[in-house]
Amino acid sequence: MTAGRPTRSPLAPAQPSPAPRIVTVARRRRRLWHRLPGFAALALLHRRVEVRLAMAAAFESPPPERFGFQFAHAAWLFTVTALLHRWYFRVEAHGIEHLPAGPVLLVANHGSHVLAWDGAMIVATCLMNADPPRLAHGMAEHRLMSLPFLGAAARRIGAVDGVRATCEEILRAGGVTLTFPEGVNALRKPFRERYRLCAFGEGFMHVALATGAPIVPVAVVGAEEEAPLIFNPPWLARLLRTPVAPLSPTLFVPLPVKHRLHFGEPLWFDGPATPERVTQHVASVHSTLQTLVWRGVAERRHTFF
Repeated sequence: MTAGRPTRSPLAPAQPSPAPRIVTVARRRRRLWHRLPGFAALALLHRRVEVRLAMAAAFESPPPERFGFQFAHAAWLFTVTALLHRWYFRVEAHGIEHLPAGPVLLVANHGSHVLAWDGAMIVATCLMNADPPRLAHGMAEHRLMSLPFLGAAARRIGAVDGVRATCEEILRAGGVTLTFPEGVNALRKPFRERYRLCAFGEGFMHVALATGAPIVPVAVVGAEEEAPLIFNPPWLARLLRTPVAPLSPTLFVPLPVKHRLHFGEPLWFDGPATPERVTQHVASVHSTLQTLVWRGVAERRHTFF
């Protein structure tokens, strides 16, 4: 493992970044509602989201539409997410300059129990704060992606089923993927164990070794307090056909907790994907991310401010 400049290996060659495609956004005629108080700012934000989303999508060749991404729908959904990002969760992004311009595998801790607001804030940060803007594809559990409304909405903004082949395909196209290696175990974690990482799955490391893409750890501080877990009835999970069914006193509305995202330096891994090597590399990423999380928790002054 190396941090900083990547090492090249004949067993795990780094894929060259494709040249960005040219994606244009048509200018729209100003409408009457654009002049109304408040709506003018919304129209400007929507236009900014469109421009940055076009720039981000241009990094991928072939384009992300092959996975269900729809630019027009994504622009409006990301506009809503950008509003929450700026005004509700008031996200602070630290170390966003560590995000490389080529293919990247983001590895983050999972803290949101009811809805994946932590993932949404990471994706919004990569789009609105990164330079250049990036479209991060969330790797979601298949049963969640098969839900009628949430699954369809997630696909339209770039989320995909969390399988290795899809993740590798996106990275080889020059894209960014976001994974939570703790999986659904993080959603079962009681409030007293907040910010203590569960064991990682090893799938993301196989992807990193196969593609040569760097791993950027992302510590999310704030999500653990947005909807504290009080109960996780298995019967409700079976009824909803979801991996878990966490119940929170806030129901589906998260508390306005301030989110702080800490992006670590890129980590490159190479060599054969032997069981021993994969386990060692996964433990290294786990330790790095846990340290980043504890540092972020120690640095924050208040949960809500």
